[in-house]
Amino acid sequence: MADHYNTYKLSSFAGIAAEVMGVELPETFAPAIPWITSILKARLGGKADRALLYHADAVGQHIWQQYTSLFAPVYAETSLAVPFISTVESVTPVAHASMYTGLEPEGHGIQTYVRPKLECATLFDVFIALGLRPAIIAGEDSTFLHIFAGRDMDYYEEPNAIAIQEKAKELIKEDKYDVISIHTFDYDSAAHHYGPDSKEGLHAIATAAHGLYDLTALIRSEWKDHRTLLTYSPDHGQHLTMGGGGAHGSKMVEDMNILHFFGTVGKE
Repeated sequence: MADHYNTYKLSSFAGIAAEVMGVELPETFAPAIPWITSILKARLGGKADRALLYHADAVGQHIWQQYTSLFAPVYAETSLAVPFISTVESVTPVAHASMYTGLEPEGHGIQTYVRPKLECATLFDVFIALGLRPAIIAGEDSTFLHIFAGRDMDYYEEPNAIAIQEKAKELIKEDKYDVISIHTFDYDSAAHHYGPDSKEGLHAIATAAHGLYDLTALIRSEWKDHRTLLTYSPDHGQHLTMGGGGAHGSKMVEDMNILHFFGTVGKE
């Protein structure tokens, strides 16, 4: 069978999040995917007023296909699994810029692995302009801390996925942010060194999956008066190299095809 690319583009991500939260985006952003937002809003019984956007870096759809059980904690707390296609190049700055600007790479200007501060409007800017309070929690030297820098929002830099998890729990309990965006790249790092199917890489995937599950349980108790949108949204995948490590940035389906999960917590 020939390789097949997924249809939905990452540039729709911002539109989906905004539509579910009842936020109008500038016309420059790609529109939401209506059937996704309709299902999510129906399950919420209205629009979301909170969002937890969890980005586990470099988790490709082929990993889900081979090791589906690792994602059981994500399945437990989400209701939709939607195939998406990454950007060209299939690297973190390009892909996440498209996810948060609603633009293709030629539109937002990041087309290779460079990490300038984005000068165009991002989903974060739209939230801030409306009086919403977003925050980013990310690993040390994360792309998120570079390309989304300089906004009137809070940034938390942590050394690893466990520390990111603890900071996220702390912020959920403080209950002062409307949107928490999390970026972990423990799997990406492990896969580069040991291979996409390595025990180190698969352990990182399991850690992220359980991380989302635990944060959702906390949201259910700490944000019980809110309607919350959940996403588990990787940026690209990773393929095995001749040397036994992992790489990405190509047009191979292992790099390009990814799976996003969407869920809701709150009134129905």
